[in-house]
Amino acid sequence: KLHMFGSCVSGLHSKGADLDLTLVPEAGAEEWPMEAQRKMIEQLAEAIKAGGEMRAVHARPKARVPIVALEDGVSGLSCDVCMCNQLALLNSRLLRAYTQLDPRVRPLCAAVKHWTKRRCIADPYRGSPSSYAWVLLVLNYLQTTSPPVLPVLQALRGGGWGPTGEAMQAATHDGRVFDCSFCA
Repeated sequence: KLHMFGSCVSGLHSKGADLDLTLVPEAGAEEWPMEAQRKMIEQLAEAIKAGGEMRAVHARPKARVPIVALEDGVSGLSCDVCMCNQLALLNSRLLRAYTQLDPRVRPLCAAVKHWTKRRCIADPYRGSPSSYAWVLLVLNYLQTTSPPVLPVLQALRGGGWGPTGEAMQAATHDGRVFDCSFCA
């Protein structure tokens, strides 16, 4: 299945934001090995190019997270498609939950994202934190200020995602494992 994630899901998108999508195997299916993902990225890019409706279609199979970057020929919407990025889906849901807890959170995060982009300090490819990292810093501040504005949602347990702790974990492409039980 194809799922949206990122700022469009978290509610922290701004005008001109791209759309992030991930293709995830159906429940119960084995996750695809990285080499298979890289090959599928190349095949997907070729199929999208052949369709003729998208422009600027570029496969980046050797990136840390392999993607197909493309742009819709009519609307100009930029889109990145990756494979098996379950952690990004969960992180997006978590950020959305935080923005829904207090009406001040979304505007503060948006202001910090705008401020960092205008000063060119939200570009990880040039050695600065990503806009996602800046949002995490804002959330951490709101959790640790006195009195706290936000609770630490990750400290809450529950949900029906899986019967065991291992079932409530998501792994990154490089094998790091994270507890995502709150997002269940």
